[in-house]
Amino acid sequence: MPRPVLTALLVVMLGSGLAACATTPPAGPVTASGSSTPTVSATPTPTLTPTMSATPTATPTDTPDDGALVLRGDGLGAYAFGAKQLDVTALLEESLGEPDESSQGVRCELDDGSPWAQTVSWGSFWVEYDAKDSSKKSPRTLAAWGTSVDAPLPDPLVLQDDLPLAATFAQLKTAYPSGKLEDLGLGDGSKRFVLPNKIFYVGSGNRPANIQAGVFSTCE
Repeated sequence: MPRPVLTALLVVMLGSGLAACATTPPAGPVTASGSSTPTVSATPTPTLTPTMSATPTATPTDTPDDGALVLRGDGLGAYAFGAKQLDVTALLEESLGEPDESSQGVRCELDDGSPWAQTVSWGSFWVEYDAKDSSKKSPRTLAAWGTSVDAPLPDPLVLQDDLPLAATFAQLKTAYPSGKLEDLGLGDGSKRFVLPNKIFYVGSGNRPANIQAGVFSTCE
């Protein structure tokens, strides 16, 4: 009878030992998982933010004159030659009011290929709108502007590059040596002085009468 008691005790002791051994392993893996928790990759991200402050430096170039409407060698205000008449008219009437005069017809009746043109003026300042053909019904676009040197420009008009309103051809040639003085071949001494910015002075003798830009024809 003593043998079954010993085997029972052995079974109990082995069972409790195995149970004890089975519960101890989890203590090891916990330390392994704890060692992988530090996430260092998030720290470098703040270094990207200072580069964003460099972009606003490109904007200051877009601060032109205070409400002035600039007469340029390639157009006027925000519009270049070739802009729709409706858009340019809205800008000019907003700035100058209703025009003093308007006339239209074939630009040069001596030229069969001359387009239909409309000239609108405010005092001595005028703009020309041309069609692509000789039809009055065809849409027109901004083709030229001009003004007399004998009258001040109406506000808010200003000349590009602060050009002088009144100057002799000799003075212009001295002040702008890269400009080009050319005879118009009319036999009366008419000439024009073309500046690098494409604005030109037109007149006879040594004194210009007009400042213009855009299409130019003598209709002779």
